[in-house]
This record gives sequence, structure tokens and C-alpha cells, in this order.
Amino acid sequence: MHPTVARGSRLLALSLVVACGDDGGRPPGAESVGPTGTTAALSTDSGDDAPASGSSPSTTSDDDPGSSGLGDDGTSTGGPEPTGSDTAPPPSLCDDVEGEPFVPPSVCDGPSGYTSTEIPPNGLYSTSWFGCYLQDDGSIYQDPSDNCQFACGNMGLCPAGQDGPTCEANLRWFAADADRYGCGGRIRVTNCDNGNAVVLATLDRGPNCGSVEMPCGAPVLDMSHDAMVHLFEGGTYGGCELQGVVVEPVDPSTPLGPA
Repeated sequence: MHPTVARGSRLLALSLVVACGDDGGRPPGAESVGPTGTTAALSTDSGDDAPASGSSPSTTSDDDPGSSGLGDDGTSTGGPEPTGSDTAPPPSLCDDVEGEPFVPPSVCDGPSGYTSTEIPPNGLYSTSWFGCYLQDDGSIYQDPSDNCQFACGNMGLCPAGQDGPTCEANLRWFAADADRYGCGGRIRVTNCDNGNAVVLATLDRGPNCGSVEMPCGAPVLDMSHDAMVHLFEGGTYGGCELQGVVVEPVDPSTPLGPA
């Protein structure tokens, strides 16, 4: 399917109280690293500021300076200010790419000449998967088209001396595209159709710019099997199937795995 992307945004709840301000709690899943999409939501729950038993909430009156947030001298007492359009949250990452086309690389300019360093301006990629992974029976699946050795090395993410297949199977959350995002870089990958996201380490090179990305008409993010299954809820795809995700670089200290 062609990736017309839309996702449910993370919500930043605000609690507006008439008599005095009350700090809104951060909703579960809110993040502090990298750009996130938010949608304004107003909550009428006043929490601990509810009136005492037997009383009813007061309404704002021009004759009651206390309830209006003004002191006797007419100055503000620190009550909540009216919100305007300038306080609206920024558009979400997925809103930015809604209806956008894939932008395939125009040149294969990676170090080997087989990959591209061009990052699509809208961050939109098709997807594929590679590498070794741990199967349900505890055995390691050996990818017949990959040697399960990271081109960048494991960047200290696996124990010293551990073989490649075991390292990949235990690490789980990795991707190629080191020529775009650097060896050991970290990226957050989001499926805008269902909101699933994952943080991956870029440890390998590929896919091939001339034989995969250009013929498929899209930049392709080659990722681990576990990452693919998480993002697509069990589905696995190849680059030319054009299953879209949005990629954004994040801080190198960001934990790997579902985000």
C-alpha cells in the first residue's frame, strides 16, 4: 500500500482552573528527546482543587476580584492567562508527511559507491529487514543474504568477542543506513499508520542505492527483524512493497527499543 500517513499524536494534557493555576500532568508516553507530535487537549478535572463537600464550584464574577484573578488594586494575582492561537502545539511528525511522496536518492555517493548519503527531506522511507534474530524456539535464524557482521562493528553494544549472529540476535534493535546517519547513530522510526515507534542503532551499510532504492522509487531503511515486526505488528516487507515509516535522528544516549 502507498504510505498515506497519519497517526494518533501524543497528547499534552492541560488542566485549566478558574481560581488558581494547576500544573497539568504529563501523559503516559510523552517524550523529551527528539521532535514529537502533540495535539491540544483540555481537561476539566480539577483534581485536588475540587470544592469542599457540600459546596459547588463558584463562577467568575466581575464583582469578585478574587475569582477574576485580580487583586484589590487591579493587578494580576498570578491566575491562569487566557490561551490564544500562539499556544497551539506544533504539528506532529506524521502530519508533516501526510500525503508526501517517497523521494528516492539521486546519487549513490556512499564510501563504497553502492549506498547513498542523501537523507530524504521529508524523512519518509520504505522498509526492509536483514540480519540474524532469535526465534521462538531459542535458536538463531541465520539470514542467508547477510553475514550477520555489522560493517561498523558493534560499537560496544555487544560483549567483546561475541560472534556476529549472537550479537545481532541479542541486540535486536539495529538498522543499516550508517552512511546516512553515522556508525553508532540512533534514529527513531515511526509507523504513522499505527503509531508504533522504535529507536535503533545504525550499525551497517545499505541497502544498495542503485539496485534497490532507485528501482523501488524510494529510500529504504533496512532494519532488524525485531524492529520490523514491532513496527508492523507482525508483518515483514521488502523495500519495493513501499511500506512507509518516518525516520528522525535522536540523541545517542536514547535507549534502544520500542519508543
